[in-house]
Amino acid sequence: MQSTKTPSVALIIPSLDGEVAPLLASIRRQTLQPIEVEIVRGVRPNGRARNQGVAHTTAPLLVFVDDDAILGNEHVIANLVAPLLTEPTIGVTGASKLLPSDAARFQRWVAHEVPRITHPVVDTPRETNPDPPSYYCEITTTCCAMRREVFEQAGGFDQSLVRGVDTEFFVRVRRIPVSKVGTPYRFVLVPHTWTYHPAPATLWALVRKQFLYGLGHAQEVRHDPTRARGRTLKTPLHTAGFLLFRTAIVLPNIFLPYSFAAPSWKPGFKPLKALASYVSALGYVWGWYRAD
Repeated sequence: MQSTKTPSVALIIPSLDGEVAPLLASIRRQTLQPIEVEIVRGVRPNGRARNQGVAHTTAPLLVFVDDDAILGNEHVIANLVAPLLTEPTIGVTGASKLLPSDAARFQRWVAHEVPRITHPVVDTPRETNPDPPSYYCEITTTCCAMRREVFEQAGGFDQSLVRGVDTEFFVRVRRIPVSKVGTPYRFVLVPHTWTYHPAPATLWALVRKQFLYGLGHAQEVRHDPTRARGRTLKTPLHTAGFLLFRTAIVLPNIFLPYSFAAPSWKPGFKPLKALASYVSALGYVWGWYRAD
C-alpha cells in the first residue's frame, strides 16, 4: 500500500514484440513504483503507441521508457518525477543514456561517433532545450517524464511520423508558455539518473535507423515548415542540388564532422558519423516525396 502522498506515476512502454522482461525487472527495483504500467504491444509508429498508452492510464505524471532500455539504478523514476513536483516551469525531465556493459565493439564505435546514442551521466541538473538553430536536446523518449497536463497541452505525439517523434513533440512543448509565468517550458537532464540502451549492433542496423530518421525529419518539416533546420525541396532542381552537396561533403565530414550539440565544425576522424549523416540525407529526400 502506497502512502497517499506518494506521487502517482503511469509508465508507458511501446513495444512491437512485447519483449520487456529485463525492463520490467528494473522497474520492480524502483524506490518509487508506478501505479500503472501500460505496455502497448504491436502498434506502429511509436508516437501512436505512446498516445494509446497515455489514453489507457489516468495518473497525473507520465514516464516514457523504450522497451529495449533498462533503468540504471533504483532511483530513476523518483529522480525523474521530483523536479516536476516542485518546479512548474520544467516541462520535461530526462535520463542520461549509457551503453550496456556487454555492448560489442561496433556498438561502442557507433556511440562514440553518432549523436544522441549516449549521453554521459550528469552530477547537476542540466538544462537542454530544443531551441533553434539545431533544436538539439539531450533528452529523448528512451526515458523521460512529464506531467499529463503538459502532454495534453502539446496535443500528444504526432502519430504519422516514422521517426523523430520526440524532437517534433519537444519543440511543440517548448513553444507552450507556462501559465502565470509566460516563459517556455524547460527541459532538464536529471543528475545521477540513467538508462542502459543499446546502440545499433550492425552497420545495416545503423544505416536503416539513420535512413528512417531522415524520412521522419522530412515528414516533420513538411508538416511544420517553420522548422528552420529542415531544407525545403521545392523543385527537382533543389533536390538535385541538395543531393550533390551532401554527396560532395561526405569525405570532408569524415575529418571535419559537424557537432549538433554545439553547432560547429570540429576536426576529428568520424567515418561512421559521416555515413550516418549522409544516409539521413538520403532518407530525407525519400521522405520528402513520400511524406503524405
